[in-house]
Amino acid sequence: MRKKNSILIVDDDASNLHELTSILSSEYKIFVLKDGASALEKASEALPDLILLDIIMPDMNGFDVLTELKKSEKTKNIPVIFITGINDNESEREGLATGAVDYIRKPFDAMVVKHRVWLQIQIINLQRELKNAAAAAEAANQSKSSFLANMSHEIRTPMNAIMGITDILLQNEELSGEVAEGLDKIYASSDMLLGIINDILDFSKIEAGKLDIMPAEYRVANLINDSSHLNMMKIGEKPIEFELCLNENIPVKFIGDELRIKQILNNLLSNAFKYTDEGKVTMSVAYEREPERNKAVIIFSVRDTGQGMTEEQLGRLFDEYSRFNESANRTVEGTGLGLSITLRLINLMNGTIQVESEPGKGSLFTVRLPQGMVDDEVLCKEVTEKLKQFHLSDLVHKKNNKLIREPMPYGKVLVVDDVKMNLFVAERLMKPYKLWIETALSGRRAIEEVTAGKSYDIIFMDHMMPEMDGIEVTKQIRYFGYNRPIVALTANAVAGQSDVFLASGFDAFISKPIDIRQLDSILKKYIRDKQPPETIEAARLQNKTSSTNNGPKLKNEKISGLNIAKGLEKYEDDEKIYTKIIRSYASSARSLISTIDEVNEANLADYRLRVHSIKGMSLDIYADEIGTTAADLEKAAIIGDFDYIKVYNPAFIESTWKIINDIEAMLKAIKARNSLPKKDKLDKDLLLQLYNACGTYMMNDINNVMAEIEKYEYISDEELASWLQEKVDLMDYAEIIEKLADLEKEDDFERSCPEKNYLC
Repeated sequence: MRKKNSILIVDDDASNLHELTSILSSEYKIFVLKDGASALEKASEALPDLILLDIIMPDMNGFDVLTELKKSEKTKNIPVIFITGINDNESEREGLATGAVDYIRKPFDAMVVKHRVWLQIQIINLQRELKNAAAAAEAANQSKSSFLANMSHEIRTPMNAIMGITDILLQNEELSGEVAEGLDKIYASSDMLLGIINDILDFSKIEAGKLDIMPAEYRVANLINDSSHLNMMKIGEKPIEFELCLNENIPVKFIGDELRIKQILNNLLSNAFKYTDEGKVTMSVAYEREPERNKAVIIFSVRDTGQGMTEEQLGRLFDEYSRFNESANRTVEGTGLGLSITLRLINLMNGTIQVESEPGKGSLFTVRLPQGMVDDEVLCKEVTEKLKQFHLSDLVHKKNNKLIREPMPYGKVLVVDDVKMNLFVAERLMKPYKLWIETALSGRRAIEEVTAGKSYDIIFMDHMMPEMDGIEVTKQIRYFGYNRPIVALTANAVAGQSDVFLASGFDAFISKPIDIRQLDSILKKYIRDKQPPETIEAARLQNKTSSTNNGPKLKNEKISGLNIAKGLEKYEDDEKIYTKIIRSYASSARSLISTIDEVNEANLADYRLRVHSIKGMSLDIYADEIGTTAADLEKAAIIGDFDYIKVYNPAFIESTWKIINDIEAMLKAIKARNSLPKKDKLDKDLLLQLYNACGTYMMNDINNVMAEIEKYEYISDEELASWLQEKVDLMDYAEIIEKLADLEKEDDFERSCPEKNYLC
């Protein structure tokens, strides 16, 4: 899946950077800088996909920055959108002539910003895809099979990006029902399209004789469990019962192509659920020993109570691109290739398939596949009963909804799984605990996190992953001396499996689908119960406070000259974002207004820059009177009208100071009303993370760390916490890095840093 597109935002006004970040950070990777020279250096290093560039900046204006970008071979093709409060056509013409692709005017309209950025990103991505596709097509000219092999990657890449981005958007709990429904449909349609692509590619490979059967040892329980759960999701709202019938004497292991057997079962089960509106779908699994030594036949039967088929329909069932009863099933997805591919896979494995069907009564598909024997160990009754109960997990889940999950904001976990949807499920299940949750899509990434010095209360480790499975990853992590809890997450929930995990370095074991009571028990054991009583009590108090204070904090506030209601509306009533914006405004405006008392020829250019910045900032937060006055003073500065400035500048300064002080007083009063739990000192691990985030200018990471810091009041570190908050608001990251580097020299900070981290 393609990574997030990256955007570099350059503006000397921190409040503008905060606002643009809040608009764009959910969809893009954001870098922020406050001056042109640093922007040139960062652009050459990071090569962002797009640059949003302010025009009026001290030392080096936007036109000069763009000119330098165009001179460099590395950066000349990076598209640049100017962001500016200048409203004259001449500047716009100059910007476009210099090489800008678009203009975004201040104050920002979130929809305009999103749309114009989205258009440029689409152009960038399409150019890349076309370039890649052209390269792949050129390389594939030698043969049909080579062409398909190359194009499969090119087709899947944008499809996976669409599905991944849609999945991320769906995580927003504040989406309206209409938007969430639309995103669900996008995801479902993308998934269907990807399935069609896979069918076509598999069929083409079979036609070309390029699809090989690769026998290997596999576990029957895993195959049954995975196939059942994958297809149960297709029941949806239909009143269908799914039943699993197993012979307890089936061997534990066979030798065969597990991936292709799953593909056969998925096609049969998928069709059964598609064409059954109500009733029952049953999958039966049995086996027969062959006279030949170490040979057997595994037998799968899928029966449904669906539409059934006539003799004529049965005769065309395995034809290529043929769909069952197409006139009556126009809304059913698929290419008509599924059963054709199924038959060819069965033939490749020297197996057979039989079909019995009667219109209106349903169908029975029976597949017999020769397999190799491994040994005489059988599943036994205990395991087969456990597998049969897996499909009841939804009913168990409904009962578990009554579970009260105790917040543990002091806890930190890492979830490792190569399937993004599994990470999403795990994150959502743990969200009520208010944990600090990190994720890794591979075992190698988890090893990198640990060897870099990171430490977690729990690492939740998936078992079956490509390249390195969970057992191998855990052994390597233990080899590096990591001794904190690691808990296995796996679908291999069969008898004796937990002993295997415990013997391999795991501390505990949770089966998939995750039982939230089991998860709750693990979190309490390895996180809550290891905390001192005062920490647990502080978290409970924090949760109680947030529960009783979740009414409006800003809507009822009044500040003369500031339209708070409009500001909140602009940010969709997100008080956290709006608070950050106006707090940043107060800090930025304070630094700008403090040196503009006396205006003369020597400092006129600097004065113009300062009132220009205050104008944009003020209009953005709906401090319209100050913004309008600043605009008039900016015009006077442009033409050198010192008389006008002399008359109106004092009142402008007074009004600006008043709104700064009023904002700070309001935020202080709100904080006093909503007291936070107290801690003695700042968490050194959080300071380390903030240090690293500031060093990479990653706004998303910085905001995440500060959100954790701001959950508490600090007895000994109150001054430092306030200072960090102010510097983050102003985006003075260099000062933060310098400050935290000094802290690193202190003994207590050195002792708190784990080995091999970035500071110690």
